[in-house]
Amino acid sequence: MPLNFAMIGVAGYIAPRHLQAIQKLKHNLLISYDKANAELILNKHFPNCKFFNQFSEFKKKFLNIKKKINYTVILTPNYTHFKYIKFALSNGSNVICEKPLVLSIHHLKKLERLEIKYNRRVFTVLQLRTLKVIKKLKQKLKIDKKRKNYIKINYITPRGLKYKKTWKGNFKKSGGILFNIGIHLLDLLCYLFGDYKSYKLIKNNKDFIEGNVLFNGTKADFYLSINKKDLKKYKEKKLVVRDFIINGKKIDLFKNSIEAHTNCYKEILNKKLFGIQDVKKSIQLALDLKK
Repeated sequence: MPLNFAMIGVAGYIAPRHLQAIQKLKHNLLISYDKANAELILNKHFPNCKFFNQFSEFKKKFLNIKKKINYTVILTPNYTHFKYIKFALSNGSNVICEKPLVLSIHHLKKLERLEIKYNRRVFTVLQLRTLKVIKKLKQKLKIDKKRKNYIKINYITPRGLKYKKTWKGNFKKSGGILFNIGIHLLDLLCYLFGDYKSYKLIKNNKDFIEGNVLFNGTKADFYLSINKKDLKKYKEKKLVVRDFIINGKKIDLFKNSIEAHTNCYKEILNKKLFGIQDVKKSIQLALDLKK
């Protein structure tokens, strides 16, 4: 039976992947909200969806049809996630929220209590976990538990002045580079290798962060950057660098990124995976590295 969705932040850059996932799985988007105009993208996927660019109007409609809504998808700026999740839960809707779920452990604990209070669930998008190459790697690591592993992450995705002037460039609103572009990679490390034993921050500024994390038998070095100058280190001309290398072998994490979002929805809707418990380690690690 098709499920009914609401979406908050439907005009954002990541929204098309969520719209495609909902459409591909043959579910319905009933209502949506964003400050920016989203009519073009909605006409492509859900032309009958009611769209509002005033939250007060969206809220009024939401409350009128809340019994019909199964999931509310939240794709808004990081610092707004908690309030919108709380709104959805308190009105009887389950939630699917983009990464990072929230920016503090305090808010995570509050969400756990709200889940119990309203008897609804909060899920987040951990699409890298759904990749076949990661599932195979996970199984391999389970079999060969005694092997010591070395991970090298180089993630360089240049951003311009416009980026820095938005909420993403505001450390308090975005959580900084670790939360903006690094949280899915930190989650992957925690998913594959479990609890981290120690961590070290080597360099950190607004444009890049370098450090390492030690797990049981595994060391992961990482370099995350939004500075275009870091691309000069590479002989071949590249617009971005997304290296995830384990024991000298590079794994392509972004080959089927669109399908990964759809697969993530399947895991959430069918198996109820990727809940609050799944993100605790990566959020705590990001917070520890920020200290």
